[in-house]
Amino acid sequence: MHLDDAPLSLRQHLANFLVIVAALAAVAYGFIYRDSLISATFPFVNREAGISVRYPARWLLDESDSRFVLRAQDPAALPFKTTIRLQLIPIGSGARPADILDLLDIDRAAQLPAYRSLSRTPTTLPGGQRGQQMMYAYAYIDPNPFLQAEPITVRALDLVVLRTGQAVVITYEAKADVFEKHKHYFDAFLRSLTF
Repeated sequence: MHLDDAPLSLRQHLANFLVIVAALAAVAYGFIYRDSLISATFPFVNREAGISVRYPARWLLDESDSRFVLRAQDPAALPFKTTIRLQLIPIGSGARPADILDLLDIDRAAQLPAYRSLSRTPTTLPGGQRGQQMMYAYAYIDPNPFLQAEPITVRALDLVVLRTGQAVVITYEAKADVFEKHKHYFDAFLRSLTF
């Protein structure tokens, strides 16, 4: 009888079982920790604009552009950075969300290569505010003349909600092939938005 053929003792069975349980617990903890890192957010508050929202923690926040209240971009999304922007547009008393989308449509058609408006639908924010959403696509061409890259197809949406004297325009842009995959960031952004 060889030593390898000897039956395992109760202590050895228990040790094997505990090793398996510890390994499974470590894997489960890793998934939980990963999910918490991916879904981590930072607060953004602009008292002057009356806006409070949470944006993804790994993203870069830009408040320096006077056209937007905020712009958050995913630095890991290359070559086109997934972007969420929030801007306020002054409006008259009779303005409708569709009027704002018409203006954005005309402006984007003049500025973005191969711009195409895809659809418009009424929508309601998680807070109950009603608005309208426009889906569109365009070609992104890298401004660096030394990079001879093909244009990138970008899908985007504008969501317009009116408040007293202002239209709140929330824009989400991503490379077409990751648009749906990254949309959960935008959905979480909307759920946290108060104005």
